[in-house]
Order: sequence, then C-alpha cells, then structure tokens
Amino acid sequence: MLKVVAIGFALVAIYSDYPAFLKHSGVVEAYTDFGPIVEMIVRCPEGAGIMSYSKVERLYCSSKHMCTEKLQSAVDDTCR
Repeated sequence: MLKVVAIGFALVAIYSDYPAFLKHSGVVEAYTDFGPIVEMIVRCPEGAGIMSYSKVERLYCSSKHMCTEKLQSAVDDTCR
C-alpha cells in the first residue's frame, strides 16, 4: 500500500504557466499548479507578491494568511 501511495505522489503533475509573458497588464505574473493548491506570483505596485488558491475550498489566500473568494482582495492584501 505504501508503494502505491509513493508512486501516486511521484506521478502528480506539477504545471507552471507565465500568463504575464503574453499579457503584460495582467495581475498574475506566473502560477504553479500543485494539484489542490495553486501558487501564484502577482504584480504589486512595488514589486511582486506570492499568494495561493485552494481548489478544494475555492479561496484565494494572501501571503498574510487572509483568505477570500475574490482574487483582487487577496492581491491587495498581499501587496500592502
């Protein structure tokens, strides 16, 4: 059973994309999909911030651990 679980974790695809490469005015610079969690790098007025999205709970969570259903609210909290 333990081997099956280990193989399952090894086969989980990790996917990364860089939407800001084509759309320079976008909020999300890059994201990495880890399955139930998506890690995002977002643009801030003074640099960038890292936040996450839970596919299970359908919540965006800022780097300051404030979670909301709206992307922009979590981006604003991350960039403060």
